[in-house]
Amino acid sequence: MVLRSPQDALYALVSDWPVNGGVHQQRAIDFCRAWLAGRMPAETVRQAFILAALEAGVPIADDENGTASSASNPQA
Repeated sequence: MVLRSPQDALYALVSDWPVNGGVHQQRAIDFCRAWLAGRMPAETVRQAFILAALEAGVPIADDENGTASSASNPQA
């Protein structure tokens, strides 16, 4: 899965997340929603998503543009 925006991250956190109920997962969801409402910078959301991924054991990799992708489904 390739995440290109906080909107993509929100979808992953809500629909495809392997572990539900984590503190960092919920914070990242809240931050994504705040970004959608124009109240949170994308970089802050990105950092929250990374913490949620670490919490859930989801491997991630950043490309040179800051796009996160799952190690299990790397960007083609």
